[in-house]
Amino acid sequence: MDVKGGIGNMKKIFSTKEYKKRNFRRSKKLFRRRLAWKEKRKAIRRSISGYYGEKYKRAKSVHHIGEIIKRSSIMAPQDFRLIENTQECLMFFRDVRSDKYVSQTGASKLVRISLENVNRIDYGTISILTSISDDLKYKNIVLQGNFPKDLDCRKFITESGFLNHMVNEKNKPFMKSEKSELIFFEKGQGVLSQSDNIKISNLVKNVVDHLTGRAEHCLSVKTIILEICGNSIEWSGTDNKQWLLGVKYESDRVIFTVTDVGKGILETLYRKFGKKIYDAFLNKSDDEILKGAFEKKYGSATQKVNRNKGLPSIKSNYDEGNIENLKVLTNNVILNFEDSSKSKTFAKGSPRFRGTFYQWEMTSNCINK
Repeated sequence: MDVKGGIGNMKKIFSTKEYKKRNFRRSKKLFRRRLAWKEKRKAIRRSISGYYGEKYKRAKSVHHIGEIIKRSSIMAPQDFRLIENTQECLMFFRDVRSDKYVSQTGASKLVRISLENVNRIDYGTISILTSISDDLKYKNIVLQGNFPKDLDCRKFITESGFLNHMVNEKNKPFMKSEKSELIFFEKGQGVLSQSDNIKISNLVKNVVDHLTGRAEHCLSVKTIILEICGNSIEWSGTDNKQWLLGVKYESDRVIFTVTDVGKGILETLYRKFGKKIYDAFLNKSDDEILKGAFEKKYGSATQKVNRNKGLPSIKSNYDEGNIENLKVLTNNVILNFEDSSKSKTFAKGSPRFRGTFYQWEMTSNCINK
């Protein structure tokens, strides 16, 4: 009896108007909580899967949700010749190496360049761009770009060997060029390894064959290359400890380049305190100071007597006619040994080259000497 009476009282309470209103409000509140919880769970699942909706791109890694940064492409100048249009080329190289132009998706980083408007280009530009690309690769940054619309420039890039170290949009390597060689060397402990010496010996044999028609070794040519390359090792400072030797075969000559994207000669050049005072008194420009280094007026960064022979030996080979058309670019200076009126120090605030670049030529006359 008591049980039945109790049930009857409960039914009566559940059917009251006040209870129905209270229960409706409570149910509505719980319903909103459930919806909020579901949305929260969806957001968590989306973040784990890498999906961010229309406003964002899908992240490449399901385990790493990194920052998404998209930078615009760096436009190369129309006249992309390092020697004839140095300042614009250096501005481009400065931007390529700047963090401002690094795009990022998750853990992947890349720098985009555009060569589509280029209608003039030279081998010096190719050499420096290749070295910078390798330096970026060492820092886990991909260099991505396109070809010039100008067909002659496109052909020049293909034959220059620049694509030898690149892959196409399908991640397949390009066909190797036979008209040029771009070889990276490890700086190591300041000396060339046996394998590096073998590479240079074979390269010299190819150079002599191209200029004279005789596939033979030539000690004088190898000595010149070793002196300039050895000097690049001495004035090093690049993070990845590599320098690049470039060789381009033309109809009647061979163009050589040595590129190091480290600190550059002027930043590592050691000058005695008294000499600094003397130079400051004479108000010497940086290009005059660099000329002095090639004339053996200054010691090296290591302050060792036997380490300051590299730069003077390069100039000596030029003066004797063993090499032609010698040019040196480093920091804020370009030296043109062929035409001293084109040697200059760049104005303060203008772009400069962080590293050292040599370019010279050899003809059959150089070999015969």
